[in-house]
Amino acid sequence: METLYFFSMLTIAIIISRTPLRYPFQWMETFFHEFSHGLACILTFGRIHRITLEFNGAGCCSTYGGWRIPILLAGYTGAVTWGAVIYLAGWSLSVSEDIFLLQLLMSVLTVSTIFWVRNLKTLFIIAIMILVFWLPTLLPNTSIPAYAIEFYGIYVVQSAITAPLALIDGKHVGDGADLADITLIFPEGIWIALWFIYALATTFWLWQITIPASERLTEYIHWLPLL
Repeated sequence: METLYFFSMLTIAIIISRTPLRYPFQWMETFFHEFSHGLACILTFGRIHRITLEFNGAGCCSTYGGWRIPILLAGYTGAVTWGAVIYLAGWSLSVSEDIFLLQLLMSVLTVSTIFWVRNLKTLFIIAIMILVFWLPTLLPNTSIPAYAIEFYGIYVVQSAITAPLALIDGKHVGDGADLADITLIFPEGIWIALWFIYALATTFWLWQITIPASERLTEYIHWLPLL
C-alpha cells in the first residue's frame, strides 16, 4: 500500500507538471535551487545580493564572494535535498508539526523577500508560494497539511530530476558549464549526469525509506543501506 501511495503521489506530480497548474510548484523548485546557491555562498563566507524568479520557472541568485565550486554544486543538489526533506517531514510529522513546518517555510520565503528580493515579479511569485503554503494550515484538524507537504516535496524532487537536463543545449551556459570551466576535471555533461543520478537515487531512497522494512529492495542489496 505504501508503494502504491508513493508512486501515486509521484504520478500526480508528473501529470500536474504537464499542465498550467504546475507553476506554483515549479516556482518552489526554482526557489529552493536559487536559495541553495545563496546558502552555499553564505556558508563559504560570501553574501547574497539578490534572488530573482521568473514566471516561466527560471531564476537567478546573484552573489558576492564565497567558494564558487560548492555554490555551483548546491543549486540542483539543494533543490532535490529540500524536496526530499519536505516529503519526509510530511510523511513522518504529527499534524501540529506539519502546521509548524508550513509556517517555517512561509517564514523562509518572507525573510528571503525582505533581504534579497528587489523586483515586483519575484515578489508576486513568492506571494503565490506563501499562499500555497498557507492554505493547508486552514485545515489543521485533518490530514490535508500532511498530504500537501508530501506533494510539495515530491513535486520539487521530480522537477529537479529533469531540471539539469535543460542544460543539454549545446550553448555551454549554466552551472554545469561553469563547473567544467572552473574545475577542469569533468566536462559539462558529466556534471549534468551527476545531478541527474543524484535526483534519481534520492527518489529511490524516498520510496524505500517510506515503505515497511520487509518490502524494501535493499533487503537484497546489502551494499545500499538505508538510514
